[in-house]
Amino acid sequence: MAKWAVGMRMRKASDTDVEMSVNSGEIIRTHVLRPTWHFVSRKDVRWMMELSAPYVKKATQYYDRQVGLTDEVFKKIWKTIEVELQHEDNLSKEDLMDRLAKRKIGVENLMATQILIRAELEMRVCNGVRKKNKITYSLFERRVPQAEKISKKDSLVKLASVYFSSRSPATVKDFMWWSGLSLSDAKFGISGLGDDLQRASLDGLDYWYFENTPDQKKKTSVLLPAFDEYMVGYSEGRDIAFPPDIDKSLLGNGIFKPIALFDNVVAGTWKKIDQEPFVEIQFLHDSKKYKGVKSKLEAFKLFLRK
Repeated sequence: MAKWAVGMRMRKASDTDVEMSVNSGEIIRTHVLRPTWHFVSRKDVRWMMELSAPYVKKATQYYDRQVGLTDEVFKKIWKTIEVELQHEDNLSKEDLMDRLAKRKIGVENLMATQILIRAELEMRVCNGVRKKNKITYSLFERRVPQAEKISKKDSLVKLASVYFSSRSPATVKDFMWWSGLSLSDAKFGISGLGDDLQRASLDGLDYWYFENTPDQKKKTSVLLPAFDEYMVGYSEGRDIAFPPDIDKSLLGNGIFKPIALFDNVVAGTWKKIDQEPFVEIQFLHDSKKYKGVKSKLEAFKLFLRK
């Protein structure tokens, strides 16, 4: 489903195409922005990580303390991991923990997760080539070329531009949630966009948006995976996407269940099945009122088969 989230935003992309892009390092899978996995273009991962890592580290401090992960412990363990990855690329979490155990460094599962997140935030590791459905790790410097440094102020404005160019209308709180930034830094990024960013009020909330964007009036129909940016990219602003008078729990609050979207309207939920047409949709209303259902089923089938 994570690969489908990328593929559905491309022209005629397949599962294999996305997999190859991740394995080659064109797309980096790592913890950036708020503490969760993201797919990031290789050309953007450095400046985004340099901006967001301090916020994510702060957010993970509690769990680090819970498992006994101090800076001293991390540095000791990291030296071993670095040596192992220099010797053999594309090692899974289990591989790395086995190597640590052979050096009599015992690490439990939660601590291992926190160690690897910290290593990602410090741009020491990122995803490697997936092996037999297992995520592996590689040295960051081996997969990501050097790039020109960007100041924090410029990065804040650039991140705000990325967000509102692709996800507006959205509120300041939405941007904070998506980015993990503080309120002051989120507002600074927004202010840097100047008069190009417009503001409108709805139900007591102020929404910011770019006017006259290419796809502003375009109606979209797509099968969204669970945890897709279409819903997860917002906090309070997510409510405007829901049909009126609908129990949000039926839709997994728009996050926990894959959503069927037709002409910008949330029409129901869907799931992957093993036989033709490989998708089963649970509509909120009569399916006959929605156009383009067959084409969306076909698009998902082609993505899987190529």
